[in-house]
Amino acid sequence: MMIYSIIAFFLIAITLFLINSSLFDKFRGKNQRTFEFFISLISTFIGFFIAVSLNTVLGEVNQKKNLVKILSATNLAIENSEMKTKGMYLIPAQKGTDISEIITYAPVELPKLYSNLESNALISDYFSSNAFQAYILCSDNMDTFVKNANAANQTSERKVLIMEKYLKYLGFAKQVNNLEIQRLNDQMSEKEENAALEKLTQQIVNNK
Repeated sequence: MMIYSIIAFFLIAITLFLINSSLFDKFRGKNQRTFEFFISLISTFIGFFIAVSLNTVLGEVNQKKNLVKILSATNLAIENSEMKTKGMYLIPAQKGTDISEIITYAPVELPKLYSNLESNALISDYFSSNAFQAYILCSDNMDTFVKNANAANQTSERKVLIMEKYLKYLGFAKQVNNLEIQRLNDQMSEKEENAALEKLTQQIVNNK
């Protein structure tokens, strides 16, 4: 976008110089039609580069809106996993039900959509680097928790502890997405987001 804007402004400056400079008075007088054609040609290029620049800006705005929709949908999937983790595993375990038996017929799964974010083109193009780092930390740990919870060699007591940590990381994942949504919606500056992500990343690392 920047390069197109620079070219457009450069051509505008050249056009104004050609029209107003006294150096070209003689040429403009003798070759009026040629001069007007030349100015018209430059104006066409100016219009082209401005149009490309505007289309690029509008395209980025739409892409960011699409990313917000994806992150919002992912948060709904995370919230669904939070409810499932509490209602299907942890609450029954607190009441004395063997969590291993529950997991046998209802294995723990990552939230739908969440595990595919890493390969999404919008994430690679518009997700901030610090948010992506926090996302990877959450994703890797959640994947490990899910595998360990479903493993046959883990005791029921151990699986309860794993599920409690998994529940925390679901919350962390949602917080990362929410910070990105606020930045993309211009509700938070990049500096403010980075400060919040730094604190959140520390929590993610310390809760392994």
